[in-house]
Amino acid sequence: MNLDLGKMNGDVSALKALISFFTVYHFELTQENMDEMEQRFYLTPIVGFLYGLVMFGTVGVAVAAAWNFGGGWNFAVPIAALVTVYFGSRFLHFDGLTDFGDGMVVSGTREDHIRALKDTLVGAGGVGVALTVVIASFCAYMCTPLSMVLVLVPMSEVMLKVAMVFAAAFGKPSNGMAARQVSMTNLSSALISAIIGTICCLILACIGTGILWAAGLNPTAILVTGLLCMLFGLLISVLVGILMAYVANTTFGFVNGDILGATNEIARPIVLITMAAVASLFML
Repeated sequence: MNLDLGKMNGDVSALKALISFFTVYHFELTQENMDEMEQRFYLTPIVGFLYGLVMFGTVGVAVAAAWNFGGGWNFAVPIAALVTVYFGSRFLHFDGLTDFGDGMVVSGTREDHIRALKDTLVGAGGVGVALTVVIASFCAYMCTPLSMVLVLVPMSEVMLKVAMVFAAAFGKPSNGMAARQVSMTNLSSALISAIIGTICCLILACIGTGILWAAGLNPTAILVTGLLCMLFGLLISVLVGILMAYVANTTFGFVNGDILGATNEIARPIVLITMAAVASLFML
């Protein structure tokens, strides 16, 4: 019992640090909290679950507007979603995306790539990559069937965090930001994160289905479609995480906090478009 209680306390401590680090909400943290977070980085999908819960409110209002008024109100869905995740994360992952873009686009040796990655100034590569990902994300939200938005969009935020954990698991640690998170995250941790992510997605899918059921839609069709999309979405998120780790290891020789942030942002349109495609095909 003591061992279980100790593990539970460690999980809570790690979650406090993860929430403080990845959201606008802050707890008073100790070094013990930070240590627990680095050892339990596999809990990160729970942060995505919290974003998913918030999405039911912010994106739910946008869906209601689009459903009732149509036309240009469809644009409210991607706007609400992106505002939620960008401001909710204090643009933390977006900053990693711009740094990653600079590091990838610059030509030269590995040292040149690393120098561009760590440069505090944003160059054309960072702007270009960030703009491309934002546009792709916007289009991915627009491609998601309106009847499935409240199931797929909340789940997608969990999947992005799964991708981050897999990038950390397959990445080589640097000597800077997130080095301990990467070094202490292995394949076993990644598999645990996938299990946690699956549970979180199931809960969000049920909540979303319940809301849509109350709105008059067929709950069976919504839930079955959502679960099918979940399987493909989780698989794609794992592949994106592994691919990002491979690219980063090859280009920079490591995976750091910027790479993890970029993984979160790059996975978003890929996961959403995959699930939107599956939903559209299945619902036909």
